[in-house]
Amino acid sequence: MKIFWKVALMLTCACTFASCSDDDNGGDETPSPSVQVEGVYVLSEGSYYSQINGDLTAYNPDDKTCTNGVFQTANQRALAGTANDAIVYGSKLYIANTDENVLEVADAKTAQSIKQITLNGARCIEAKDGFIYVTQFTDNKVAKIDTTTLTVSATIDTDANPEGMAILNGILYVANSGYGVGNTLTTIDLSTFSKGTTLTVPTNPVDVLSDGTNLFLACSGKYNSGDTGYDENPAVYTLSPDGTTTKIGDATNVALGNNNLYMIDNNYYSTTGVTYSIYSLSTKAISEWELSEKPFSPYTLAVNPEDGEVYISSHNSIDYGTGVLYPDYSSNGYVIRYNNAYQKVDQFTCGVNPGTIIFY
Repeated sequence: MKIFWKVALMLTCACTFASCSDDDNGGDETPSPSVQVEGVYVLSEGSYYSQINGDLTAYNPDDKTCTNGVFQTANQRALAGTANDAIVYGSKLYIANTDENVLEVADAKTAQSIKQITLNGARCIEAKDGFIYVTQFTDNKVAKIDTTTLTVSATIDTDANPEGMAILNGILYVANSGYGVGNTLTTIDLSTFSKGTTLTVPTNPVDVLSDGTNLFLACSGKYNSGDTGYDENPAVYTLSPDGTTTKIGDATNVALGNNNLYMIDNNYYSTTGVTYSIYSLSTKAISEWELSEKPFSPYTLAVNPEDGEVYISSHNSIDYGTGVLYPDYSSNGYVIRYNNAYQKVDQFTCGVNPGTIIFY
């Protein structure tokens, strides 16, 4: 199972292991004075090895209606490959398809395709000042995309297998997972688009998060030599601009919002089950996160920047005939929506392996 952290949010610093920060309106768009969420997209990765295509689900928080297969319906073709990340930036929806080597550009309202930009290993997306930044997982690069011309204006080399990113004070921090053995971040000065210091961090960094003031680092952990567990558990850390890290706690999924860091630890090798906790950015204290109903197998989470509600995606369960329930990675998943008191408000169906939640 791929542990994916990033969640893309428009006009907010809320993000997850899987997700984006510092997303501004792009190109010729006029910046909005406040966050106004009109709808929600859930991007499902599909299953490349099971030949299941990615999917885009549209959800209306006001009337609780849900429509699956939105991209397929709008374009009469599937989101092939592995749809790993997406953001709404300005009037456009950008989707990174890693195995198809494509950055899909579509109209944010209709999901109709505008252009496909070829990018080998297109993985994760960030946005700032009219440009889109995309990590190229297989080419070990970050590509800079002009959102007006929809062309690649420049690239910068990174260390092996770059994944998630965050922007703080004009610096782009890029996590280089090294396919599970990497331990570096590449820094890029966006004013000149030039490479800066390479920072050394804990093993297997997969994302960087920012609340606009602070940085956080998400790592997927270091597997032991027998691949039977971890020498370093998946975890989230505070991150200083010089690369200094302090561990906050074990986690496989994280989201920023409501002045909190929401953490879920769905460690495959854990013997204690899934744990839910909240780290207060104000008090630096960790408390148990009590949800009225917990998902079966959480996959990603996101915080609505307008009202602070939390959305958690999950796999459904499957019994292979042994009486034990396992996550089903080949069938549709679902999303649970919680209010500010963490009470369940709604639940809706989405596609296979729902890895990114987008508010727009």
